[in-house]
Amino acid sequence: MIEVIFVAAMLFFLMTRAGQAAPAGPGARLLEEMRRIEFTCINYDEEATPYYGYIKGSIPILISAPHGAKHFRAAEGVWKAEDAYTSSLAIVLGQLTGAHVLYVKNKTREDPNSDSGTAYKEFLKGVVRENDIRFVLDLHGSAGRRPKVDIGIMENSPSLCSCPTFRAVLEEAFSDMPSVFNQCFSARGAGTVTRFARNILGIEAAQVEINRNYRIVESKSRGFRADPKNILDLAERLRKAIVAINAGIGCASP
Repeated sequence: MIEVIFVAAMLFFLMTRAGQAAPAGPGARLLEEMRRIEFTCINYDEEATPYYGYIKGSIPILISAPHGAKHFRAAEGVWKAEDAYTSSLAIVLGQLTGAHVLYVKNKTREDPNSDSGTAYKEFLKGVVRENDIRFVLDLHGSAGRRPKVDIGIMENSPSLCSCPTFRAVLEEAFSDMPSVFNQCFSARGAGTVTRFARNILGIEAAQVEINRNYRIVESKSRGFRADPKNILDLAERLRKAIVAINAGIGCASP
């Protein structure tokens, strides 16, 4: 299984090199898999119990997608739209890396990320403890006017940062960007998954806000399609970061 993941990942990397005209081979299949998951497994408007899904992994990293479907934000008294394709991206990244995946698949009357005491966070806590998870990568979506990627790490100082050990890995993944941390979304809010992981579960975490132009393969309702090369570029950066973080965890283990 490890060899299959490695080969697929390397083909994926080679396909996304600068200068290649259009996605083909593994890249095209990855995009189609994301679209298939989004259209057949993620139900923005239908409630269900549980409203989340979980895929067990083989490395001590968990990828979270708490806003994959519509959710109710009690603090504002409003329904919030889904962060389209964050759940399908999380699942695909799990397939490529072996990370555990926890994702929202149905509409829910709580906000899995902002509310305290949610079913989502309780399940996440169980997964972390049962599998000795050491890092949580929490995926979110942002509007087209936002930065390409905005990584929330709570605070910039090492003592208050949500991922002091692996901040450099995330920075390296986006080294061609002037700044990726705490631009608009710092993840320092009281209920965020990142804060919950760091302060309650005692593990490192980061919140990754992804511009719609780097994640939406094909909108279910609006016909919008992001440039496939942008989506594959973003996915490859995150894949490499997950692999590097896992290697770092291995080096730090007794």
